[in-house]
Amino acid sequence: MIITLMFCVFVSFLFKYISKKLNLSVVIGLIASGIILGSPFLKKIILGPNIDIILKLGNLGFITLMFLAGMEISWCLLYEERKEASVVAFFAAAIPTIGGFLIFFALGFSIFTSLAVGISMGITAEATKARVLLELNKLDTRVGSLMMGAGILDDVFGLLMFGLVIFLFSGEVVTTEFFNVVAAISVFFLGILVHKALGREHHLVTVIEKLLLLLLIPFFFIGMGIHFSFQSLVLDPLLLFGIITIAILGKIGGSLVAKPFTNLSWKQLYLVGWGMNSRGAVELGIAFLALRAGLITEHIYSSLIIMALITTLLFPFMLRRTVKNNPDIMGDVSGCFKE
Repeated sequence: MIITLMFCVFVSFLFKYISKKLNLSVVIGLIASGIILGSPFLKKIILGPNIDIILKLGNLGFITLMFLAGMEISWCLLYEERKEASVVAFFAAAIPTIGGFLIFFALGFSIFTSLAVGISMGITAEATKARVLLELNKLDTRVGSLMMGAGILDDVFGLLMFGLVIFLFSGEVVTTEFFNVVAAISVFFLGILVHKALGREHHLVTVIEKLLLLLLIPFFFIGMGIHFSFQSLVLDPLLLFGIITIAILGKIGGSLVAKPFTNLSWKQLYLVGWGMNSRGAVELGIAFLALRAGLITEHIYSSLIIMALITTLLFPFMLRRTVKNNPDIMGDVSGCFKE
C-alpha cells in the first residue's frame, strides 16, 4: 500500500512538473496524471487492491481542493468590482446552466441529471485563472479583478445549487453526498477567511498549499481518473462535442449579454468570457459528487472531465493572444493593488 501511494504521489509530481515546464496550469498536470493512473491497465497492475484507500483519500483530497480554491479568493477583488462582477457572474452562470439543463432534458435525461450537468457547465475555476493572470501580471487590472470576482460568485452559486439538487434528489439531509457538499462549501469559505486573515503570500499559507498539493490533492484526481472511461468518449462522441460546445458558447455568450449593464467594451467582455470558461477544481468536484450520487452516468462524467481539461487549456492561450494584440485591454490597476 505504501509503495502504491508513493508511486501515485511521484507520478502526480512528475506531471505537475511537466505542466509547469510547458507553461501550463498545474491543474492540467493533475488531471492528466489522474486519467493515466486511473486507466484500466495501471488501475489493475499498480492500484490493485488499494483502490478503496485511494478513493477515501480522494474524498479528503476533494475537500482539501475546495479549501485551496477558497484561498485563491480575495474579498477586496470581489468588493472592488461587485456590481459588474455580479451581473457578469449571473449571466455567465445562468446561460450555460439553463442551456445545459434544457438540452439534456430535451434529449431524455432526468431533471436531476440535466440540472447536475447544467450546474457543472456554469462553474468556473478560480485557482487556474488566478495563476494564469499572475503569470502575465494581469491580476491587478480591472478586467482581471472582474474575472476573479465573477468567478467567486459563480462558484458559490454552483455549490449552493448543487447542494439543493442533492437534497431534492435524495430526499434526505443525512447522506454522504449532501454531507460532502456542505463540507465543501464550509471549507471553501474557510479558505477565503484564511486568505483574508493571513494573506495569499503568507509563508504558512504557501507551505500548507505545497504540502496539500503534493500529498493529498493528487488522490482526488486519481479517484477522478479511476471513474474516467475513454471508451465512453469513443462510444458517444456527440455527447462530448455537445457538452464542450454548450460550455464554451454559454460562458462567452453569458458574458457578452451583460454588456448593457457594464462599462466594459465588447472585446473586454469577450475576454472575460474566456476567463469564465476556465474550469477545474470546483467543476470537477461537482461532477465527481454527481457521479457518486448516481445523478450522472460514466459517459457524461468522462465528457465533463474532458470539457474541463479543454477549457482550462484554452484560457491561457486566448488571454495571451488577446493581450498581445490589445495591450490596454485589461484596463487600469485595481484599487486593491494601489498603494
